[in-house]
Amino acid sequence: MKATLPTGTRIRERRLAAGLRQSAVAQAAGISASYLNLIEHNRRPIGGALLNRLADVLEVDQAVLSEEHDSGLAEALRAIGAARGLSEDRLAETLDLVRRTPDWARLIADQAEALEAQARTIEALSDRLTHDPSLADAMHELLSAVSVVRSTASILAQTPEIDSNWLGRFHKNLDADSRRLADGAEAVVSYLDQAAEEGDAQLLPSEVVARFLDRHRHAFPALEADGAAAIPDLVAELTDPRARLLATEMLQADAADAARLPRDVVAAAEAPEQLARASGGDLALVLRRLGVVDPGRGLVICDAAGALIRRKPAAGFPLPIMGAGCPLWPLFGALSQPGRAVVAPLETPDGAGWLAHAIAEPVGVARFDRPPSLRATMLITRATATDQAQPIGPGCRVCPRTDCEARREPSVITGAVMGLDMAGGSEDTAP
Repeated sequence: MKATLPTGTRIRERRLAAGLRQSAVAQAAGISASYLNLIEHNRRPIGGALLNRLADVLEVDQAVLSEEHDSGLAEALRAIGAARGLSEDRLAETLDLVRRTPDWARLIADQAEALEAQARTIEALSDRLTHDPSLADAMHELLSAVSVVRSTASILAQTPEIDSNWLGRFHKNLDADSRRLADGAEAVVSYLDQAAEEGDAQLLPSEVVARFLDRHRHAFPALEADGAAAIPDLVAELTDPRARLLATEMLQADAADAARLPRDVVAAAEAPEQLARASGGDLALVLRRLGVVDPGRGLVICDAAGALIRRKPAAGFPLPIMGAGCPLWPLFGALSQPGRAVVAPLETPDGAGWLAHAIAEPVGVARFDRPPSLRATMLITRATATDQAQPIGPGCRVCPRTDCEARREPSVITGAVMGLDMAGGSEDTAP
């Protein structure tokens, strides 16, 4: 099933809705009508400066042509529905929901993400109850006080005639133990409430920052114009100080990238190769800048452990909101050959073609006493499907492919388990 409308189809829809002739739009964009016809029928890739010109002619934001139908959101909703047992007929309506009511679709995805965060919080609190010495001591004190108060109250209730001296002692002990019980309960509640006051809706700081970047589509005009001076105002909307610090560090890196490779230079380029010289040979910089400046391209960055530290989906190329990506992405292969640029044609499960540029480079200052820390960057661009393209997916949990040897867990969408080899054998291996 197609996860999204191709860019060319969206351009055609916008042109027809505006009542413009193909020849007029082509002339205004500086291309031939026949070439625009190929674009509109998705027989030619488009991005960069040409997409900018067409957006200007059609009087729409470039992001509308590139990301109006957010396939990443559609795949996320499809995974949410599949995990909750919706039928295949209902799951087939996901894209239509995203196209017709994108705000409601985003709300559903955000609420599902918040529920997952709450589940993680419950798991963390359960772990605290089991392993946290401070909480364990507090709970033990609380339960001990409950037992003592109950025993004293039982004696008073079941013994009608008690010596006045003993009665005074019991009352005094009951008062002291009641206060002890109240103090213990207050301490436990205060301890547990700390988790509710931290972060944004129980999200990790990295998740808060990911939402922040998605809201702004990774594009910050003020950052391009004013550099790092614009960062305090940009991150002011983040209430979690840890998320604000993380976002500040990320935007400082973006500001440094923008200073080294200005936006107008990047927007004029059609392919990463055209920017190699302008970047001084820093290919990772080229990929990052194209990924940030061009809304039609996707960008993924991971650390040496393979953890995704930045994800900007491209329309039609869904990326997991949480968890790991597809192990077959060139992003991870680049980690095994640092400094070597990787260019690979890809094919997503819907049959769409893509071109991935990836490179892994050391970060930080090189030292003699320790190995370098690597970071891999991958740029994703729509391309024509080829027979040599590597079949990949968005991540095992939401990938419909059933014949992948790299699969590490069943898919919630299809229940696919073929190729799952977690213990040295596959499903069809004889016992």
